[in-house]
Amino acid sequence: MRLKMNSLTSAREILIISSLSLFVDSIGYGIVVPILPMYVLSLGASDFDLGLIFAMFAIIQLFTTIPFGLLSDRYGRKPFMILGMLLLAASFSYFPFAQSVAALIACRAVQGLAASATWSSALALVADTYSGTDKGEKLGIVNGAVGVGSIAGPLVGGVLGDVNFGLPFFVVGFVAIIIFFYMMIRLRLAKKETMKVSIPFREMLGRAIKIRNILIIMLIHIMVAIFFGFIEPLMPPYLTGRFNMSRTEIGLFFGIAFLTFALFQPIIGRLSDKFGRKIFIVNGLIALCIINLLIPYASSVPLLFLLLGVAGIFWSFTFTPLMPLAVESLKSENMETFGTASGLFNLSYTIGYSVGPILGVLITSYFGFESIFWVFSGMLVVMIIITQTLIIEKRIFVKNRFLKNTLKRS
Repeated sequence: MRLKMNSLTSAREILIISSLSLFVDSIGYGIVVPILPMYVLSLGASDFDLGLIFAMFAIIQLFTTIPFGLLSDRYGRKPFMILGMLLLAASFSYFPFAQSVAALIACRAVQGLAASATWSSALALVADTYSGTDKGEKLGIVNGAVGVGSIAGPLVGGVLGDVNFGLPFFVVGFVAIIIFFYMMIRLRLAKKETMKVSIPFREMLGRAIKIRNILIIMLIHIMVAIFFGFIEPLMPPYLTGRFNMSRTEIGLFFGIAFLTFALFQPIIGRLSDKFGRKIFIVNGLIALCIINLLIPYASSVPLLFLLLGVAGIFWSFTFTPLMPLAVESLKSENMETFGTASGLFNLSYTIGYSVGPILGVLITSYFGFESIFWVFSGMLVVMIIITQTLIIEKRIFVKNRFLKNTLKRS
């Protein structure tokens, strides 16, 4: 079972196009954080409505990310990457005109559909293209672009949102259209970018989720998504109430963590290519467990920003090695269905993000805002134990470059 990948577009340009599409999608994901919660509440919506609007993005992904991944393995990556940009532009063009909870839910639903199409195909295309020992580094570059987009998103949303609520949505929608046409013209993949042997979708999915590492990666993603589902709708009102932050400052707050996250991803990707994935994942989880408990008790804005910056570094420790580990785990079982892997990767995130906002509202309503950080640290402890005990790395990582070259020659 081999994926034919005779691309007419160079590997470097494929990396650029994939990074661009995920960069724009990440900007769209981030711009809503500093502006949408206050806008929703200004419409007279309840906290539950706010949680539902944020959760709808992931709920739609929950039902679409796996089908898109399976289909991209079967029919190729390009159609779904193009579809993702088109849907993103459509949803963001309508956001400024949405003046009811139902309309905002619809916008978030289309945005979630766009993310499913983009993520299930773009990451898989990079994994197809870079199948050698540098895949951790290349996937780290793509995830770095995601991090930069995540930085730009809250900042763009905050700064432009202070000018006009609709302006950041129009800007991102316009950029998505440009990327759409760029991919139409420049992304030229071979017609045989399909599976040689068409495995039934159910069998393909079943074989993937029976791999232990894949299940653990999914659990980590679920946990991460629950945390972001906690803080993204609830943190902006908290920061406004406690520190009197503006939308721009709130955007900077989220942006600082994504900045360090983006900067360290290619570095961690390269290091994990040499020394292994597990060591970075486990140590990242341990550091995050400690930092997480300090965040709600930060007494000043500079200290809060410092903690977020350090947290971003260790998010890169945990997150960057996950996709390369998934790819290696599939290859060890003679499976190169990277679209399916990417779909599972995104599915697990959407499961967590679907329940995170609503669960966060319920927890804070009964136990206070700080309690969500204690809950998350408890989840981190469980994942540290599971990861350290159960993840298996079948690949032999060679630390010494001379020894590595010797093994290649032999």
